[in-house]
Amino acid sequence: MIKYGLIIHAYGRVQGVGFRYQTFRWAKSNKLTGYVCNLHDGSVKIVAYGDAEQLKKLTHWLEQGGPPGARIDNFSSYPCAVEDIADFSVRH
Repeated sequence: MIKYGLIIHAYGRVQGVGFRYQTFRWAKSNKLTGYVCNLHDGSVKIVAYGDAEQLKKLTHWLEQGGPPGARIDNFSSYPCAVEDIADFSVRH
C-alpha cells in the first residue's frame, strides 16, 4: 500500500466542541495515522497519513460537516511528506 500525507486546517466552530476527540475516533476507525491539534488562531490542524482512498474519505467527512457539534466554515489541505507515526493521536 502506498501511503500519502495530508495536512488539513479546519476553520469555524472547531474548538471546544469535541472536534479533536471525534476526529481521533474517526481516524482510528478508518485506520489513519497522524495527529490532530488545536492552533492558537482558533483553527484545528489535522495531519493524516494513509492511502489515497482513506484520505479521500477524510476530506469527504469534513466536507459533510465533520463531527457533531462542530461547524466547519472552510478547510484547506495540502500534501506533506509521510512521517513514520504508528498511530493517530490528539496533541495538546
